[in-house]
Amino acid sequence: MVRKMFELGKSKVNEYTNKYQIDLPYLIRSEFWVYLRSGISLITGVAVSVIFARLAPREIYGQYNYLLAILAIVSILSIPGLKNAVLFSTAKGNEGNYKVAVKTSFLWSLLGVPALLAVGAYYYYYSIEIVGVCLMISSIFFPFIYAPNIWDSFLAGKKRFDLTARYGSIQIIINAAAIIGILLLDADNLVLIFITYLIMSFSVAISLYWKSLRYIENRKKDEECQKYGYFLTTTNVVGTFAKHIDKILIGTLLGASELAVYAIALVAPTSIMNLLKVAFSPIAPKISQQGTRIVEVLAKLRGLVLPLAIMVLGSSILYWFFIDDIMLLFFGTKYMEAGVYSKVLLLMILAVIPNSFLGTFAIAKKKTRSIVLGLHVHPFLKILIMFSFIYMWGLWGAVWGLNLSMVIQALLIGVGIGSEERSRES
Repeated sequence: MVRKMFELGKSKVNEYTNKYQIDLPYLIRSEFWVYLRSGISLITGVAVSVIFARLAPREIYGQYNYLLAILAIVSILSIPGLKNAVLFSTAKGNEGNYKVAVKTSFLWSLLGVPALLAVGAYYYYYSIEIVGVCLMISSIFFPFIYAPNIWDSFLAGKKRFDLTARYGSIQIIINAAAIIGILLLDADNLVLIFITYLIMSFSVAISLYWKSLRYIENRKKDEECQKYGYFLTTTNVVGTFAKHIDKILIGTLLGASELAVYAIALVAPTSIMNLLKVAFSPIAPKISQQGTRIVEVLAKLRGLVLPLAIMVLGSSILYWFFIDDIMLLFFGTKYMEAGVYSKVLLLMILAVIPNSFLGTFAIAKKKTRSIVLGLHVHPFLKILIMFSFIYMWGLWGAVWGLNLSMVIQALLIGVGIGSEERSRES
């Protein structure tokens, strides 16, 4: 009976592969590893949020999220566009760019040292003293946190999603365990919590980088890799700022306590979004290797995208009905108000599937017009939306601003891809 079911499943997979000309066995294997890692990330991320919310004062949790947002913005100095550039270069068999990209990222990251010292000094003397102390301490670790993490993109380019899942899960679990351990010991000490985060982030990243070096099989280089990495980084300059502008504005204008409520409201929606965003990761190397048009990719993937969309819609509806009970169970009474915001934030999830697919396709195929629209123009629009909405309507402004900006980004990328493909046909 089991053997018959296995043979039937294998037959269906081969039938789908032949019908749509897509490597479904590869996709299934890759998606398994990607979602294993994402599932572990989701569970550990929620666990950290729950422990933080239960043990730490709202002020401390808000300041912690504020620090992470500032650190993420400064990370633009590490030339993050090199990650995708290495991924697509490696997918084409050019593995010699990997170590060069890590060295380049590290050297640029050194600029983060004076930047964090300056920002930290400002906060120490003119704003929140403890935030300033944490930022100045982070300058010591900054160059060693982001550059080594290019290992992830290198292994993904080699289609070794088993290794990215294994190493990434180890990284996630170790970091989460360290933070939870410190919270159990002293949840009121923001400096100690943040130092723990920094130490674990840089030490694990460096360890995994050294492990990844054994998988380099050639020294062939793509001369366009560095240039494309810089180009993608330009898309991240405003994009990174726009991604974290909501937390910076809320922390600055409304205070750390309100930021803590907002961070809790984001836990479930962002967890679902992160699961959806990685759904298209395994097809990125394949798309970059082929001269595939978007309508052809859509035709091949429609049998997978539709069930995914239905699953998302169903889980979102269930979450909508049980959000208040979930908030009370996990985060206690002091964060009950976050449930109302979280319900509305679920609306942006509907835009994630087209947004993620279109973004993956545009970057993999180097569709510069859509990249400029979706990753250059959109961040400016998002910053404008978030600033005006939060200034006028506080937390509600942030919630509706996120929903609106997500839809606008999907539309812009879609318009860019459509116009480029029409230009190529004419």
